[in-house]
Amino acid sequence: MRISIDAMSTVKSQEPRVNAEDEWSPLRSVIVGRAEHSCFPSVPRHLVKAFLPPEFADEFRPCNPFPADIVAKASWELDNFARVLRQHGVAVQRPDEVDWRRHGGYTGAMPRDRLLTVGTTLIESIPAWPCRRREIELAYSTILSGLSHPEEAGWRVVRQPTLTGRDTIFDGKDEATFDPDGGEWTINNSRPAFDAADFMRLGKYVVGQLSHATNRKGVEYLRSVLPAGYTLELLRSESTHALHIDTTILPLRRGLLVYNEEYVSEATLRGLRALDGWELRAYPHRPPRPGPPNGPPYYMASPWLVLNGLSLDEGRIFVEAKATEFAAWIKAEFGMEAIMLPFQHVNSIGGSFHCATVDLVRG
Repeated sequence: MRISIDAMSTVKSQEPRVNAEDEWSPLRSVIVGRAEHSCFPSVPRHLVKAFLPPEFADEFRPCNPFPADIVAKASWELDNFARVLRQHGVAVQRPDEVDWRRHGGYTGAMPRDRLLTVGTTLIESIPAWPCRRREIELAYSTILSGLSHPEEAGWRVVRQPTLTGRDTIFDGKDEATFDPDGGEWTINNSRPAFDAADFMRLGKYVVGQLSHATNRKGVEYLRSVLPAGYTLELLRSESTHALHIDTTILPLRRGLLVYNEEYVSEATLRGLRALDGWELRAYPHRPPRPGPPNGPPYYMASPWLVLNGLSLDEGRIFVEAKATEFAAWIKAEFGMEAIMLPFQHVNSIGGSFHCATVDLVRG
């Protein structure tokens, strides 16, 4: 497969519409996803074997919608989240509604997987999963078009490169021989692939990881399009099920990071220049097992979604309404105020507040 990079648009305005270099400065503008018509992602069987609960394996087939009641409740949760953000003075944009079943896609609820803001650059990822390739084109083109004018601007939008020819990303991988506990990724390194949710902004550093969605060529491509002055570092995940870094680390403010010690060690984090001098705190409580009878099924999400919060600023963060133990802990330890909102049905589709958003402007 060949890749041509032909879509880097540059735009200008007095008021920056893309400008965020960390995860904690005051949130000014954000994209919030939408859940209508969400379908289970259609992925190869070896990938299902790698990190999805076996009892749900047969759901991950083409054009199979999530249960209607889960989608309806997730849509309400996202609408409510957008309403609360606006009440806090945040400008909120929403994607277009898409019939994902008709297009063989997944969802519009998780824009964080496909879009990454680094400073004044908004970068569209290169998905490994074919069912996600048209996600931005179908649901987010209206938003990106609005960010791409007028002609000369102080920010830029880097669109997904064009992929041509047969996709080779899963070559050499099959269900019969794949060992999910053997340290092998479900994708190869034959062409660039990365999910934006495998990366986080810590000021002038971007910290990321290799995973079942991100390979080394994807990391190299991302490095090539980062704005000048930014450095990308990789941490080594200790989980064989690694998929997205925002269930591993949660930077609450400059100099303070909470982490999941099941997925990464303090020693690994201490080895990153990005975290030099930071206070690193492992969350000491294992999150309860999600799903019935405590809520809807978690078809593909980790209980560590408790770390998947969205910071409103250095003192406030959105937390799922039932994550009371986590909310009490960050209040007692760091003086953080948790803004508690119901989000379990969005969790059921595959993510939480961080996954369901793209912060366009902070500071």
